[in-house]
Amino acid sequence: MESQSDKTQDPIEQAGASRPSANVYKSVEDRLAAQQRRKRARLRFTITAFLMGGLISWMAADLLVPDIAKATLSAKPAPSTPVISDELRALPPMQRDYELDALGNGDTLAALLTRANVHAVEADAALDQLRSVYDVRRLKPGQSVRLHREWPAGQDKTTHEGRFAGFDFIPVPEQKIIVRRTGFQSFTAIKRDRPLSDRHFLADGLINSSVYEAARSSGMSPNLVVELIRLFSFAIDFQRDIREGDQLEVLYTRRFDENNQVAQEGDIVFASLTNRGKRYAYWRMLQEDGSENYFDANGQSVQRLLMKTPVDGARLSSRFGMRRHPILGYTRLHRGLDFAAPIGTPIYAAGDGVIQRIGTYGNNGKYIRIQHRNGYETAYAHMNRFARRLKKGSRVKQGQIIGTVGRTGLATGPHLHYEVLHYEKPVNPRELNVPPQRNLDATALADLAQLKIDIAEKVSGLAASDNSLRSLPRRRSALAPQ
Repeated sequence: MESQSDKTQDPIEQAGASRPSANVYKSVEDRLAAQQRRKRARLRFTITAFLMGGLISWMAADLLVPDIAKATLSAKPAPSTPVISDELRALPPMQRDYELDALGNGDTLAALLTRANVHAVEADAALDQLRSVYDVRRLKPGQSVRLHREWPAGQDKTTHEGRFAGFDFIPVPEQKIIVRRTGFQSFTAIKRDRPLSDRHFLADGLINSSVYEAARSSGMSPNLVVELIRLFSFAIDFQRDIREGDQLEVLYTRRFDENNQVAQEGDIVFASLTNRGKRYAYWRMLQEDGSENYFDANGQSVQRLLMKTPVDGARLSSRFGMRRHPILGYTRLHRGLDFAAPIGTPIYAAGDGVIQRIGTYGNNGKYIRIQHRNGYETAYAHMNRFARRLKKGSRVKQGQIIGTVGRTGLATGPHLHYEVLHYEKPVNPRELNVPPQRNLDATALADLAQLKIDIAEKVSGLAASDNSLRSLPRRRSALAPQ
């Protein structure tokens, strides 16, 4: 029989009996170590795969894609024209300056060089090179020319006379002609294109005295203002229709060179004139034949068969109808309009047509008569001179200069007598109601609608910006597509 002491176990032994065995500890540690080894193996595999992928991609690009820099071409491309030729690049460094001169009436480029004290031998050498790229006979009075002189680098030009280094000029906005010294009495000539970019400007103002003054005060150039007046002259009589408070709105362009300088006046893109509460709005649109014409909101061309006023800046001095003749002293029908203007003021053909008579014609003095379509004729009397190369049978275009204002024949002062005849019957030029030259079809009308939207957005953008040409707040209805 067991004793009581045998039944009672030692406490330490009891605690030892409740712990896991050493084999259990070893199994857990092995599993943890195996997990760590698997993680490290996956990481090494990922890094290795990434590096191998990059290496394979690089090898494929190097072996399969041709190296453009090392490619062998079947034909050598033509090199582009350098801005500075090797001949000029090889010249020693010099400091240069220029003076500006211009051709006068009857002047020549050779005479201009002589005035600038250029030695005759050097002037001839420079002009010989110029003739290889440009015909000097095309130069016109007023052409600006820059004359260059040069000094060795480091010398004070105020104490050094300098030598003639060449000249340059811009015959047309898109082109520049450069003549430069390349050595002792030797020069080279270069014809260089000038890239130009268009920028839009907005003229917006109230008319206080005249359309011309309102447009000029808004920043438009004189030539562009003349185009603007001619554009509205088909619908508006500037002598009697314009009122103070009428509103003018014009979107136009200017062309800038690479130096951000104005190189050329551009075009009128959109023009609107509110006259006596009625708005006349015209948009410039490119046609299929390459021409550009102005159209109203209904797709009718602004240009009509005939112009109401074939002379700019003139004052109406005598109206159509019965009147007492200022020289003959008796009353008779005045068959046209008289426009008083200075001698030499240009006269334009009122429409496309063929000259039926040109020369001196009795009391009319120097006289031109033009046959137009639809039985219309126009006559121009008391002219000072005719445009060159005009004769009977010559075709003229609307707006073409056919002569100038004079006082030949029976006249009390310089003026243009302008007549319009319809099937040989005189009509009042102010009451002309001739049809437009063209109307847009359905496809072109859709293009016009989109053009109106684009121009409205452009005008709104200019009006919202800090535009120095803006003078009035925008009127939404003025540009909203109709």
